[in-house]
Amino acid sequence: MAWSVTDVIALRRRLVLSVGDFAKLFGVDARTVYRWETGHSKPAGAAEAVMNGVREKLSKCPGDAAPVIALLRDATAMGGLAFLVVKLLDIASAKPKS
Repeated sequence: MAWSVTDVIALRRRLVLSVGDFAKLFGVDARTVYRWETGHSKPAGAAEAVMNGVREKLSKCPGDAAPVIALLRDATAMGGLAFLVVKLLDIASAKPKS
């Protein structure tokens, strides 16, 4: 699914991140986030893949997204690795199939 200006802004606000921290989380420059938020460009490549993963994870736990949001906010220093961390946590916390 393509990212609109509204989608990008909504995700950044949901994560309660500054433009700079949002950029770090997705491994891009703050100017890139400004371009996304003004419609001059759209997320692409690795940044888009990570954003899609974050959106997917948040949609799976809408009522209990606080732990995910806290993890992502803490993971901003890791850049694009945040998606990998979230996926690994999914695997580690998955209930075994009976």
